[in-house]
Amino acid sequence: MPPGRPTIRSRQVAGELRRLRKQAGFTTGEVGARLGLSQAKVSRVETGSSGLRLGDVQAMLGLYRVPEPRQAEILDLVRRAAEPGWLQVHGRGLPEQWQTLIDWESKAVALRVLHAHLVPDLLQTADYARAAIRGTAPEPPGDAELDVKVGARLARQGILSREHPPALHVLIGEQALRIPVGGPAIAAAQLRHLAEVIRRPHVEIRVVPDAVGAHPGLDGAFLLMDFEQGRALVHTEHRSRSLFLDDEESVLTHRRVWQRVDGIALSAAASAEMISALAEAPGVGVGSG
Repeated sequence: MPPGRPTIRSRQVAGELRRLRKQAGFTTGEVGARLGLSQAKVSRVETGSSGLRLGDVQAMLGLYRVPEPRQAEILDLVRRAAEPGWLQVHGRGLPEQWQTLIDWESKAVALRVLHAHLVPDLLQTADYARAAIRGTAPEPPGDAELDVKVGARLARQGILSREHPPALHVLIGEQALRIPVGGPAIAAAQLRHLAEVIRRPHVEIRVVPDAVGAHPGLDGAFLLMDFEQGRALVHTEHRSRSLFLDDEESVLTHRRVWQRVDGIALSAAASAEMISALAEAPGVGVGSG
């Protein structure tokens, strides 16, 4: 791939090459000396600021003794680096897209999540996640599969406990707070968890009241990730596939949706009051209040 604006695939390869180099115990200077490249060239490849050349990547993977199956996966990404977006089909067990999503979330400086109907994954309790995964699946998953998916969902939440976590901005529909996912007890525990999380300095949760009527957020949940360097990235998930988008039009469209919904949401203080009130209300999660 020639130099230019890095795509999601080239950015993913760049990050993986950096991780593999460190895992193998090499410095960028040592890699350059062994492969006949300048240290600056190796650094540019690892930051995504230099175009990916198949031969260079292949040589690096060989030097790092990467297993052949993994080499094939990475080289396929290089060949397709110029393609826009990234579609991943969900399999059974641990979905591959979750690891990709964890990788990108860990690099972000700001995460913006919009969900009108459910509490977003990054804020779910284990019981709520289990009930949500089981309840929304077209076919009830087995216990082992369910355990893996719940574990993967909770693993994503680790970024919120880092020393320097990304700023998390959440727009959540009032309906999501009232649906008794898992029953009243689990729903109440989930609301109490939100009431605790909202106190963290890097977390903002704002509720979109049902009274506003139709709004763009009803058309689908999404996650918008901003980075210190490189283009923003949008992630959307559906029943059988997830999609990563980094083209300017898609990012701009989702940012506009966010801005419109942000403009009609309750303030952070009013949202915190609603969440706390619902958490303590008798029969929480039942009906529309």
